[in-house]
Amino acid sequence: MRFSWLLSGVLGVAGSLLIAVSAEAGTLQSWRFNSVENRLVFTTDEGVQPRAQLIADPTRLVIDLPGISLGRSTTRQNGSGGIREIRVGQVDAQTTRIVIELMPGYTLDP
Repeated sequence: MRFSWLLSGVLGVAGSLLIAVSAEAGTLQSWRFNSVENRLVFTTDEGVQPRAQLIADPTRLVIDLPGISLGRSTTRQNGSGGIREIRVGQVDAQTTRIVIELMPGYTLDP
């Protein structure tokens, strides 16, 4: 399943999600961030309903993928523009977490 999150202009969050629920645990097959389009794309082998929240100090968008296993150690990617860093890790046995940390002074208007 492929998901796309778009962080537009002033990093306002907009997304296009295909949502499906599955009883079996899936895996995060791939992810990438396109800094030109401010777009995060991730692919899972099972349906998932992402949960997103905005957390302050430092400002970061946290996307949990319940029922999805990462299958590897935490990955970090330096950002550009208003994004400081992107991290992908396993928050617990059943949840993969993607964290998009913003540069100081950047905010999101969900």
